[in-house]
Amino acid sequence: MHWHLEVLGLPPHADLVAVRRAYAAALRGIDQAADPAAFARLREAYEAARAWCEQADAAAAEVAEAPAPMNEASADSDAPQAQPEAQLQVDPTVTLAWRFAADVGARRVDAIPQLLEEALVYLRTQYIDAPGRFEEYLIDLLGLQRIGHRAAVFAAAEAQFHWREVGHLGALGQRGQWIELVLAQREDWLALPEDRRRAWIDMFAQAESSLDPSLLRRWPEMQRLNERFPAWVSLHVSADTLQAWQAAFDAQPASMQDTYRRMAPPASLYWPQRPAPARRRWRDRFTWSDRFNMWPTAVFFLLLLAGNVRHLLDTGQIAPPLFAAPHESAEQCAALYMRMDRPDAFAGLDDEEIAALKARGANCASDGHWHPPKRGSN
Repeated sequence: MHWHLEVLGLPPHADLVAVRRAYAAALRGIDQAADPAAFARLREAYEAARAWCEQADAAAAEVAEAPAPMNEASADSDAPQAQPEAQLQVDPTVTLAWRFAADVGARRVDAIPQLLEEALVYLRTQYIDAPGRFEEYLIDLLGLQRIGHRAAVFAAAEAQFHWREVGHLGALGQRGQWIELVLAQREDWLALPEDRRRAWIDMFAQAESSLDPSLLRRWPEMQRLNERFPAWVSLHVSADTLQAWQAAFDAQPASMQDTYRRMAPPASLYWPQRPAPARRRWRDRFTWSDRFNMWPTAVFFLLLLAGNVRHLLDTGQIAPPLFAAPHESAEQCAALYMRMDRPDAFAGLDDEEIAALKARGANCASDGHWHPPKRGSN
């Protein structure tokens, strides 16, 4: 917060009328004779706030009188188009937009969401179209690089204006198309390796702060990034910085330029890396030998299924499970062997009982108990 606005108890988007009212209200609470220091500080804050508001108004008026830079943006440009000159002259929201831009440059990045929210709260008390107009001017300030901390401002505006909602950007026309382009390029950007992204963001900040000679060797990768993500990069690096960067690189000897180009990362690093499939398809998990060994098992289950279907058609009942019989002791298996060894072992039994006896015998055989009983056993 600017100190003069804090003294007057005003928000960052206060205009000249609000400054005068706040000064008059504060003046009534001060005894000039008893506390001359407080009066002097209040007067100083009042004069500073007036100058600050007049400077913001002058900047807005300058844009209204000479909007040529906005209108020069072509239809194929990544920057959004601007409002007509007449609209800028009569719309008071442009003054607040420029005041917001000035305040963003003077504050920390983490204060931007609160600044934008405060501006929109104030706008909602004005005429009904004020927030929408402010949104349009803010997009112009972002696209034409007339505001600082553009990436942070873009993120805060995306949340406040709900740019992700279906149909919202379509109503913004060419501005909405530019927002969609930034969002799409940001998605591709976020798909790049995190360590690369972090290094490139540091490079952007260093170039905007001071374009020192150590950055000359990195111009080839900066050039590729700007070709791959032009709208997204414009939120981090200004056009003036890119132009100066390229001019400094071009001034180097041709042999040095070739060396720097060979040092640049390969082109594949500038494109999103598609994640590898989590697992192979089911049929790709098995080798040909595995598939060959599976055939006997498959044939067995097919025959078992066919037998159950035939039994169901013949008797109207489902056949008993093949391995339903419990495993038995050696003595039980010996008794079963003696029973089934008789010629009339199955006399008077139905098909289910016969199948159950055979299943018990199969279990005894698999357990090694299917043999004639030893002498002396029951």
